[in-house]
Order: sequence, then C-alpha cells, then structure tokens
Amino acid sequence: MTISVPMQALAGTLVAVGAYFFGNINSAILISKLKGKDIRRCGSGNPGTMNMLRTYGKLLGVLTLVLDVLKGVIPCLLGWLFMGGGQFLRLGSDRMGMYVGGICAVIGHVYPVTMKFHGGKGAATIIGVCLTMQPLYTLATFAFGVAFLIITKVGSLTSFIMISAPLAVEGLTAAQNPLGIYCATILFVMYFFSLFAHRKNLVKLFSGNEGRVVLFKSKKQKPPVDRAIVFDGVMVAE
Repeated sequence: MTISVPMQALAGTLVAVGAYFFGNINSAILISKLKGKDIRRCGSGNPGTMNMLRTYGKLLGVLTLVLDVLKGVIPCLLGWLFMGGGQFLRLGSDRMGMYVGGICAVIGHVYPVTMKFHGGKGAATIIGVCLTMQPLYTLATFAFGVAFLIITKVGSLTSFIMISAPLAVEGLTAAQNPLGIYCATILFVMYFFSLFAHRKNLVKLFSGNEGRVVLFKSKKQKPPVDRAIVFDGVMVAE
C-alpha cells in the first residue's frame, strides 16, 4: 500500500514529538524525589546516572541507567514501527524511523521543556539508541566502559567510550543507505548534543577537578584492639 506524502509527514511528526516528550521524563529526578531529595541539589547537580551513583550508590544508579537506556530504546522501536522496517509506514529507509525517534528522545532528555530546558547529558539515552541499532557493538563497548570506569573512576570519558564506537559503526552502515547523508547527519548531531552537554565535565577533566565515580569501595580497616593491661594507672603488659 502506497502511503501519501501528508501521511508520511504526519507519521514522522508524531514520532518526533512523542519521542521528545518521552525524553522529558527524567528517572533520576523521579527516583531522588521518592527518596525525599532532588538529585539536582546533590553532588554535581546533574540529573543522570553518574551523579546518582555518587549520591545514592550502585542500586539506584543502575536503576537510573536502565530507565534512561529504555528512554532511548522505546522511541527507536516506535519510530522503526511507524516509519521504517516495521512495515507500517516506509519512508525510504529501514532505519530512518529509529534515527528520528532516537535523536528526539536525546534532545528531550538534554533540553526538556518541562524542566526549562535543563536536563541530563544524554549518554545513557544514546546507549539505548545504540543498543537498538547495534546491539553487539554496544554491549561490547559497554562492558569495556564499565571496566574503564572501575579502573580510572572517570565518568565523562566512560560515557564517550560507550557511545562512540556504536555510533561510528552505525554511521558506516547508514552511508550505504538510500538516505545515507541524512542518517549520518542525525547520528552526528546526536553525538554532538551529548558532547556539548558534557562540556563542563570535559573542562573539569582537563583541569584535574572532575569528581570520581567509585563503584567498589575498599573496606575500611578496623582500628587495632588495645590489648594493654593497666594496673593502678600503670601499663604493665600488652
């Protein structure tokens, strides 16, 4: 069935707007408020995974990560269904719907209208987008990124490690697409948004002032037990 141009435009608009407002939902803020605080007033003030890890520990940090990753996965899949490979509407590219849903979700996370355009930094949401497009590369770079974070404790670089390789691979795939130039542009803009959102972290990193993320804290040693024996105020044995 041939879909008219107005219907194609309507489908793309609905995916873009829906993905943007879905990206406005900030899991870090919601979770922190359930704990009686606002993550924007804790630690670095960023409503994202790394600040949740520093402030509330691994459990809530991982929960935030999972929810933000889903915030990239779900719009991509819906975009794919309505605009591409899901066969409902086809706009000339199997992946264009993924790109539209993904980038709008990222923009909604970084610049949410519901929070006066002050949101998170988009890395976890981009991981969700990458997971939808390049699952194997994304899982591999995610594992490498976690190992890098454990060793270096540098959160900002870890984020870029996790998203750079999958986006590069997807860009090469997109170049073979009938709409390759548009797809590659969307991927570049998506990466740029996260890079721009991390600009303060990069300045702190190069100046040596960025906060560290410690996933596994070493156990504190207990003070030695005082075995001295005191008799009439005088230590006579140990």
